[in-house]
Amino acid sequence: MLAPGAYARLGLRHPVALDLGTSTVRLWTPTSGTVVAEPAVVAWNSAGAQAVGRAAIALRDTGDVKLAWPVRHGVVTDFFACVHLLRVVAAASGRPGDDVSPVVVGVPATATLRQKDLLVAAVRHAFGGRVATVEEPLAAALACRADLDGDDVVAVDIGLGRTEIAHIADRAVEAAERVDGPNALDQVPLIAAAVRRLGARPVGPGRRRLLITGGGAVHPELGARLAALTGRVVTMPADPHLATLAGLRLLLTG
Repeated sequence: MLAPGAYARLGLRHPVALDLGTSTVRLWTPTSGTVVAEPAVVAWNSAGAQAVGRAAIALRDTGDVKLAWPVRHGVVTDFFACVHLLRVVAAASGRPGDDVSPVVVGVPATATLRQKDLLVAAVRHAFGGRVATVEEPLAAALACRADLDGDDVVAVDIGLGRTEIAHIADRAVEAAERVDGPNALDQVPLIAAAVRRLGARPVGPGRRRLLITGGGAVHPELGARLAALTGRVVTMPADPHLATLAGLRLLLTG
């Protein structure tokens, strides 16, 4: 697994940490020092792309536009809309348009090679420069400060309509599964079964930990139910929806 500061380099002006989700795109760069977040949506009319994010949603009721959500389950489904979305969000962050500092972007652990390549291509078209991918469970584990050398860790990332479960061993994703469903609480038995299946062979003598992250992780019953069904110690960061981005940022800053 990558360590904090793995992508830190002297002289880089505006490196970017990017979390591209189904519902929200989040970006961090030292230019602003804050998280820029927008709904991952583009408004189109007969003349082309008109607006992105909140501005696109505001145009929804005008009757002359249609909305495109270019990302589904963390992978790109509309290449050109995704590139436009990312260019506008990058500009809103204050990053100069001619900057070619690297971008570190999270990708689902269950994404295919083709899906990862398409995501990298979209990010490169939008930002220019080098693009590095990090599997989202690894980034989230960094943000949770998990002991990946001593503990047996399974990460559960709960997004919009998709939950990804990954077993982390030797500082890498050893295996991963996905559970789809609009309500994560209703999917708890399936998620717990995947956790037990992936973590059936502990990698060490340490604690059996379960990391829960993602925007759908905030339900008050979810952590307790998963702990009871899996027998694992549950860790949830203060802002679970920002865990992936926080881990990517650590890779850039240490």
